[in-house]
Amino acid sequence: MKMKKTKKILKKTIIKREKRQLKKEGKIKYIEWVKAVKERDNYTCQISGKYLKDADPRALQAAHILSKENYPELKYDIMNGISLSYYYHKNAPISSHLDGFAFALWLMKNKPEQFKYLTEFLEKNKKIKEKEN
Repeated sequence: MKMKKTKKILKKTIIKREKRQLKKEGKIKYIEWVKAVKERDNYTCQISGKYLKDADPRALQAAHILSKENYPELKYDIMNGISLSYYYHKNAPISSHLDGFAFALWLMKNKPEQFKYLTEFLEKNKKIKEKEN
């Protein structure tokens, strides 16, 4: 009986360690993604054109264009990221959080390669889901 209990405890401990490791790896991947997006965009808000490398680190944010919750497969895809000042990320009338349609139009006009990449992903994803149903 004692041996079974010990094995259970050991198994739980291993599972906890694995979960911690995965969480740590996820944070590292996210930090690398943020850095890659900001570097690609030259530490500049893509809407305002303001250079923010030397500003408060929170001033320039790497934002997901398609949400990481709805599209986890794009979570670390640099083409699904864009550098935005806090204002344009969260508060501006063109913010994807406030008006997704206005942001999509802006993206189509100003970042056509990203817009094309993401719309192709959505089309492909839609076809896969249709086949599943």
